[in-house]
Amino acid sequence: MMKNKFMSVTLRTFALMILSVFVAPAAHAGDAIVVIVNSANPVDHVSTAELKKLFLSDRSHWDTGKSVAPVMVTGSPERAAFLKTVCRMSDSDFSKYFLQAAFTGKSATPPKEVSSVAALKSFVVSSPGAIGFVKALDFHGDGSDGGVKAVKIDGIAASDSAYKLRM
Repeated sequence: MMKNKFMSVTLRTFALMILSVFVAPAAHAGDAIVVIVNSANPVDHVSTAELKKLFLSDRSHWDTGKSVAPVMVTGSPERAAFLKTVCRMSDSDFSKYFLQAAFTGKSATPPKEVSSVAALKSFVVSSPGAIGFVKALDFHGDGSDGGVKAVKIDGIAASDSAYKLRM
């Protein structure tokens, strides 16, 4: 009886170890979300509060006078994490915010929505005032992203362990 109990515990432990090896990497919990702008944009950093204003259409121009053009990938996990962390909203609250703004006469334009990271990067490259965000895995930072650059949030780079904008 003792031998069967030992085998059962050993098998459960082994199964949990195997499961954690395959499931944990897929979750990518804690991956940084990199905020990107057009490489010609002189902005190198923004605060979380400024980022919220940019994406909620409370601020429509950069300090240079260029129009801000926020962009997001529809339905992405980084979008949900960004909205929760920066805007303190769920995706549905975010949509309701812009509907309410329209009904109350507030001038608020929702961010452009695209279907992929490639489309987001392409939009940022082609729009000098664009700002978007991608998972760290989708941003190389070595110049190969062509025409986009990362900005620091609250003075901290996405590669820093103290960076707070994470999935």
